[in-house]
Amino acid sequence: MSEDIHALLAEMSRGSRAAFGEIYDSLVRRVFNYAYIITKNKQIAEDITHDVFLQTFKYASRIEKVSNPVAYIMTITRNYSYNVLKRESRIASLEDSILSSIPTSSPYDQFYFEDAFNILPANQREVVYLHLICGHRHKDIAVIQNVPLVTVKWRYRQAISKLRIYFSQNETEVKCDERI
Repeated sequence: MSEDIHALLAEMSRGSRAAFGEIYDSLVRRVFNYAYIITKNKQIAEDITHDVFLQTFKYASRIEKVSNPVAYIMTITRNYSYNVLKRESRIASLEDSILSSIPTSSPYDQFYFEDAFNILPANQREVVYLHLICGHRHKDIAVIQNVPLVTVKWRYRQAISKLRIYFSQNETEVKCDERI
């Protein structure tokens, strides 16, 4: 995908709207969900997504030269999101972002996952989202979050450990609920 993105960015820097459309289609959900994970507000996440893609179009020739343009675009998303949080100082629900990314077999699964995910601190939720939902490698997440790789790995291990404990403690409840 990285080679495709580089080629599309090259076309986009020459003004190709079709290339912009392809990049937008392939990354819009990731960008929106990441902005939403950070801001916890759907409207703000939509605005950030819009701004990120405007910047991507405007600076396509610069982004094209980056070794991992997807991680770079996600870094732009992260920076915009935190800047908006500083300006707006808003806190809202996390549910839409996670629930739209995770396929579930029943409505009860959504609530179960949401409860589990909400036990994690924000920095661990980000790492889990970027790794498990978006498929980013730990070293790319370190670049996106501007933290050392060891910090990302530690946050991920801590999050997975907390989720394992949560699911093992609540396993009996879920099995009882399934029989109803």
